[in-house]
Amino acid sequence: MTPAPLDTANLTDNVDTIIRIMTIKNKSSVVILNALKHPEGIITERDIVRRLVFESKDAKLTQAADIMSSPLISINDDALIYDATMIMSKHSIRRLPIIKDNALLGIVTTTDLVRALYQENRKDGSLHAIARGNLPRNKKFFIWNFMEELCDKYEEARSNNLTTVFKIKDFKSTELPIFAQSKPFIFQTLKEYEQDKGFVRIEDDAVTITSKGLLKAKESRRDWD
Repeated sequence: MTPAPLDTANLTDNVDTIIRIMTIKNKSSVVILNALKHPEGIITERDIVRRLVFESKDAKLTQAADIMSSPLISINDDALIYDATMIMSKHSIRRLPIIKDNALLGIVTTTDLVRALYQENRKDGSLHAIARGNLPRNKKFFIWNFMEELCDKYEEARSNNLTTVFKIKDFKSTELPIFAQSKPFIFQTLKEYEQDKGFVRIEDDAVTITSKGLLKAKESRRDWD
């Protein structure tokens, strides 16, 4: 996890200030505190795109409370890695604040979890065999991460009037070390997914989300498989 102190903001701070903090410090999220300095919400890049850019709001006139994700989904400091993984998967989130007695102790990200699992795999060679043997689970986890990333890329591209066709090699989810994913695995999984669900369209080395996929994302960005 990333321990405290973390970058935070207040409910009444304007979003323009928060964007500047995130840009200058290269952060993808900021935890929002209430008047008692208790964590109450979180603002991510996705929140900014969805609730500010898409709605054509003025960042200088919009408060953090207007676009933050709340209630804040969090976890205790004594929870297991498995618990964090399950919560993040269930709620389709990539960042999970760690809170104890209304105090922000840190934050866990999907990158933290992948690194932890990767280290365990390196320590115990048998886990490599387990990962390879559990191919359905690997594909499910890969698809979930890939589709979340595709939706984020689509929203950002639309907000900037850019192409919504993306190179598959540019997706961070294709580089997750825990699965040691090869190109054949990635393309085979995506082609099977295209035929089975119809949420994506694959052309050569590029991918785009279909209207069916956009409808699914609008309804619920969970259970992509």
